[in-house]
Amino acid sequence: MTKRRNVVVVDGSNLATEGRTMPSLRQLDESVKAFLAENPDHDVIVVVDATFEHRVAPAEREQVKQAELSGEIVTPPAGAIGRGDAFILKIAKRADAVVLSNDSFQEFHAEHPWLFEDGRLIGGKPVSRVGWIFTPRIPVRGLKSKAVTKKAARVAAAEASQHDDAAPTPAARPATSRRARSGAETTRPATAKVAAKKAIGRAVTKKSTETAETTASTPKARTEPRLRAAEPKKRTQTTKRARKAGATKSGAVTEPSASRPKRTGEAPAKGRVEPVNTQRSFQRLVTDHAVGGPVDGEVVQFTSHGAMVSVSVGRTMHVVCYAPLAGLGSPTPVRARDALKKGETYRFTIVAFDSTRRRAELALARS
Repeated sequence: MTKRRNVVVVDGSNLATEGRTMPSLRQLDESVKAFLAENPDHDVIVVVDATFEHRVAPAEREQVKQAELSGEIVTPPAGAIGRGDAFILKIAKRADAVVLSNDSFQEFHAEHPWLFEDGRLIGGKPVSRVGWIFTPRIPVRGLKSKAVTKKAARVAAAEASQHDDAAPTPAARPATSRRARSGAETTRPATAKVAAKKAIGRAVTKKSTETAETTASTPKARTEPRLRAAEPKKRTQTTKRARKAGATKSGAVTEPSASRPKRTGEAPAKGRVEPVNTQRSFQRLVTDHAVGGPVDGEVVQFTSHGAMVSVSVGRTMHVVCYAPLAGLGSPTPVRARDALKKGETYRFTIVAFDSTRRRAELALARS
């Protein structure tokens, strides 16, 4: 950590959940106090997700609310794109600060390359009977990091190409100098020499053609063209046999798979995220409900990591939302069907909105 950076932005939600399934305000407070004990000349800015208050234990929720009112904890605006991670990195970039987190922020590597500078990222873990241990980190470059970095490189290359195409080509300056005029005069004799060489070449070519015609009048010369003329017919017959061999029972010739056009309705390309709901129904959900608010939903499907929940918006529209296992109870259930029953309606809490998939992330409300 360099001396010029005396501001540390703490990823509160990350440290509060380290080694746990649900966040703890007490653990977050201990981590911040331990860091300040080692670095008393530093100022800390603690940032937590907008849903932090609803995810901690009920006994700590009032303390979280008071900490937000007093400015000890900062939360991003409701509905912020990128949620708390993007908010943390923007603060750290503006303040030239260090980030205290165990997250690598892979989806933001292209936008914030300064994360790979020495001392810009510090991790921390609580060790039993020892306390909190803090150490410098280097962000991990995983699949998300490589994807966003390649995409940013392609966009930059396209913009550079458009800039080069739009740049005007400088017009050639007219040769009006004395040296240019003298050069033009010396070019005329050279042009005459080239014309003379071309004339000699045509004469030699004509003589060679006459010699070839005389030689072709012999019987041997007349036979060779016939043999050569028969070769295209053999190739044509071979092509017809190949077509018959490649034809199907119905008589249609099989085309290479690469030339077959993509059918309408095929699965999207790998890596592409498809929206779950329509733009109209998702916008109605965002308008009628806020992050942290309650909502009633019917369990319609189980997945390997959670459940799909149908939420009614308006009179006739429904929005399919997602409830991950981490939000279905403490401790986290192994399967969603252990906490929910298909076809039943439960009270959920909106954790976040996913504008890419056009759905909301839900957590089972505690009774």
